[in-house]
Amino acid sequence: MASQTRTATSTLTLTKVVHVTRKVQADLFNLVDTYAQITQDDAETLIRDLRILLEEEVLERINFLWTYAGTNIVVGAYIYKVITAGVGLVDERAGGMRYDATLRAADFRVRIYWNSHWYGMSAADRDAIREKCSFTWTPGEALDFSRGTSTAERTYAKDDLGLARERFRGA
Repeated sequence: MASQTRTATSTLTLTKVVHVTRKVQADLFNLVDTYAQITQDDAETLIRDLRILLEEEVLERINFLWTYAGTNIVVGAYIYKVITAGVGLVDERAGGMRYDATLRAADFRVRIYWNSHWYGMSAADRDAIREKCSFTWTPGEALDFSRGTSTAERTYAKDDLGLARERFRGA
């Protein structure tokens, strides 16, 4: 009986995750088409990994970001903050990403931030989640966001799960 309950909960969660990540996928494909800094195949693989990590409820934030070449200084970013147990979340349309010529010459990166649930898991449980992912998610160096500002842009949501998108623009 417990496995049936888990399956039902997992399916419901997956439905919410797919809904919100479709909008992130549309954003990411827009970035792929605009800046051509990763392949379409890598973008699709990235979205699959993000779905796994969101379904497992281990993410706090996802960043698509650009740094000045060879540095840790962030020149631009789209930041998706995970909202769980939200009430009355607005579900907006994907898009609205404006072209920024400075990003074309910058280095593109994807950074994820683990939440407290991840850190509370056993090493075996974390390894089991990592094995489901296609990319190897490793710790990155500290990033310098001190030379710009963030602006809230959109919210993608389904029921009580949401992603609040912010745009960071370097000065």
